[in-house]
Amino acid sequence: MAGKKILVIDDDVQLCQLTSDILEEHGYQTMVANNTDEGFKKLYESPPDLILLDVWLPSIGGLEFCRQIRQDPRGRHVPVLMLTVQDKESDKVMGLEMGADDYMTKPFSQRELLARIKALLRRFERAQPEVLIFFSGDLAADLDKHTVRVKGKMVDLTPKEFDLLIVLFRNRNKAVSRQNLLTAVWGFETPGNTGTIDVHIRHLRKKLGPQGDKIKTILGFGYRLDG
Repeated sequence: MAGKKILVIDDDVQLCQLTSDILEEHGYQTMVANNTDEGFKKLYESPPDLILLDVWLPSIGGLEFCRQIRQDPRGRHVPVLMLTVQDKESDKVMGLEMGADDYMTKPFSQRELLARIKALLRRFERAQPEVLIFFSGDLAADLDKHTVRVKGKMVDLTPKEFDLLIVLFRNRNKAVSRQNLLTAVWGFETPGNTGTIDVHIRHLRKKLGPQGDKIKTILGFGYRLDG
């Protein structure tokens, strides 16, 4: 489970920091938001593997936040562990009905928190459906429709450019070698033709405009899609 990204949304700044520190000590990456507006922003900028969500939050509240992300492809399949100071059955039922996957009452022990997170991540890894829509800020790729949009505007990509982008999306924030990109998109298994990757990446960046800056060059190795 190490390296998984967890978004902590709680208006208690001190608790957020403490929880973040605990998670990072155990190998998780963390993002922190203190209200639902920040939560939406972090969720859509860099989709997490799990959300720790407080019920009582400024603005629309945790329950409504959960309901809204369950209606959005970008948050529909992210596991949500809800946190509350009230140990009422009605509150738990409400949270589950809004789309939460588990419920934990504050204060909680470090051991229970880590165990619940691990169990949720394991369950979702087994049941995770194939991702058909990829998002990174204003960049969106729909695998089913074979379309790419920047700020909602369609971008005309060649089939190979589209396939390259999807491979980078599937390996988001990870460096992918030129040879692995070549094998994944063209099916080549022998080295020596990786220069075609550089040409296609250059064209892809140009077509994506400012969003093309998300594709980073890893000198002497390959490319990485950030965000």
